[in-house]
Amino acid sequence: MSETAVPASAIADAADLLMQKADVLLERLTDRVMASPAPGSKAWYAHRNSTPGSAGSLKARLLVRIAIAHQAHFDLADDIARARTAGARWSEIAKFTGLSVHQARTRWDTAHTAQRRRDVSGQLAIW
Repeated sequence: MSETAVPASAIADAADLLMQKADVLLERLTDRVMASPAPGSKAWYAHRNSTPGSAGSLKARLLVRIAIAHQAHFDLADDIARARTAGARWSEIAKFTGLSVHQARTRWDTAHTAQRRRDVSGQLAIW
C-alpha cells in the first residue's frame, strides 16, 4: 500500500478551517452557557450591544469561553490575552480554569515567562 502525498498547503487550509469552525462553535456554546438569545437574532444583537464598550460584559463572556475551552483542552493563550486586556484578573482566570493563581499566571503570562527565562539563563532568550 503506497502513501499518497498530501500537499502541505491542503493540510494548512484544513487546519485553518478547523480553527475557524472551532471558534464559531465555542462562541455558540458560550452563548448557550450564558443563556444568551439565539445567535443572529435581534435579541442577540441587542444583548451583545446593550452596553457598548462595557469591559465587564466582555470580560464575563471571555471568562466563560475560557472555562469551556479549558475543559476541552484547547490552547487558551489568545483568549487569556484578550481577557486580560478586558480587565480580567489572574484570580478570575484561575477560578474559571480550576488552577491556582500561580499556575495560571505561570502558564499564560508571557511577561512572567520571559522574566523567568531571564532569571534562569541570566539573559533574554531570543528564540
